[in-house]
Amino acid sequence: MISAIVFDLDGVLIESHSSWERLHEYFGADEEKRKENMRRYFSKEIDYGQWIREDVSLWKRDGHLPHKSEVENALKDYLFIDGVRECIKILKEKKLKLFIISAGIDLLAKNAGDLLGIYDIWANGFQYDEKGYLTGGDVWRVDLLRKDIVMAHIIEKNNLKKEDIVSIGDSKYDIPMFNLSGISIAFDPKDEEVKDEADIVISERNLLRILDYINL
Repeated sequence: MISAIVFDLDGVLIESHSSWERLHEYFGADEEKRKENMRRYFSKEIDYGQWIREDVSLWKRDGHLPHKSEVENALKDYLFIDGVRECIKILKEKKLKLFIISAGIDLLAKNAGDLLGIYDIWANGFQYDEKGYLTGGDVWRVDLLRKDIVMAHIIEKNNLKKEDIVSIGDSKYDIPMFNLSGISIAFDPKDEEVKDEADIVISERNLLRILDYINL
């Protein structure tokens, strides 16, 4: 019997491909340096925490990093995917445990989660000084390539079994999460790999469609 649903954030709950992209565009980060940071991560020259720190350093203006309020402002305008509010309301009425695992930004994930009533959220964040300015440090909770680490923690903490869990994602980076789930759903998937690995593929961009495949 399904008792828990784990969601990716960007492209599954909200209409956004990447909260990191939003911040880079907002702060005018250098495109070539961004690409180099990405290359270094995927070639295993740096870990995910270092990638975060390197990317944050690209947001400096006149030698200073932005204030938390600027980060919040950059992330404030987003739209929920069609059917999200209705779908989450039904799942909560059924007393299912709901989680968000995102390699994106915790400020955005928590804002969306608060509006939906999902409070068990895993996403990455930043360190701030006493005045609220970014220090350049990271709060690294979710590795882009290792969402299974967080899944394993959720399973242990909540006394779940693999067959209790439905996971919902849209990219190849959700496959490790799928591997620890009883049912995996690729929602409007971006990558062919995630289509191949998912138990179910949903092409329609309405989250209510997941209810067709979950035995409530």
